[in-house]
Amino acid sequence: MAVMCFDIGGTGVKSAVIDQDKQIRQKESIPTPDNLDGLLDWMDSCLKKTDVEAISISFPGAVDPIAGIIGGISAVEYIHGVSWYELLSRYQLPIFMENDANCVGLSQLAMEESSDTFFCVVCGTGIGGAVIIDRRLIRGPKAYAGEFGCMVLGGYEPPVQNWSQIASTGSLVRYVKRHSQTKNQNWNGRKIFEEAQNGDSVCQEAVEQMVQNFALGLMNLYYVLDPEVIYIGGGISQNEVFIAMVQAKLQQMVAEYDGFPEVPLIQSCSFHQDANLMGAYMNTLQ
Repeated sequence: MAVMCFDIGGTGVKSAVIDQDKQIRQKESIPTPDNLDGLLDWMDSCLKKTDVEAISISFPGAVDPIAGIIGGISAVEYIHGVSWYELLSRYQLPIFMENDANCVGLSQLAMEESSDTFFCVVCGTGIGGAVIIDRRLIRGPKAYAGEFGCMVLGGYEPPVQNWSQIASTGSLVRYVKRHSQTKNQNWNGRKIFEEAQNGDSVCQEAVEQMVQNFALGLMNLYYVLDPEVIYIGGGISQNEVFIAMVQAKLQQMVAEYDGFPEVPLIQSCSFHQDANLMGAYMNTLQ
């Protein structure tokens, strides 16, 4: 079945045609349109270029696949509160919808035939993720499954901070902006890692703190379900230095604390920037 897959993001939108051979074809991308009509016009132009048998979309926000409505909030405000089944009804095609972090998790089903039960942790401005058990996405009755970023580490004394607030790329940037003497830098995760490797002490402290908090959260998750592997998604997953640091920290934790009997297996997600597109396709097989 050939599927037109869309990835709706805060800065850019992508499309591609994917079928049973799981190859990404006719990939296109543009900056995220300013309004709903602009997005629908672009989607229409993509759909007119080829014959497909279904449409599948990766969305930010809380996706209700029954009603076809995106709840919550996201960086793309106009996608919320409208029925996407109604918006796309004129194509007379099956419509599939899923949350973007869940799509990253689903994308691994296209690669890892041997992995039946795994977590996917998507690290960016915050932390999200997906739970896959027996090769099925687990959403939960309120679609909260995989909202790993809500996990609280470090106790309940104020100010309470969840995992997203202390272990995401966003937390890394906030730490450096608070502590760096260089106030006018356009800090981002990549620049902070580069400056840390160049010897900047504030960036080094920020990276070490993030890695420690990130590894601790992964260790907690591992002992919830005993997944075969925990995949790391988001832009930082392509940073081999970060992945190696997290692996080393997990090994250190097991060596220093008897309560952690085993080191979790972690790996970067396979499809990187195309994970949401491939996950949208794999969602049609769920």
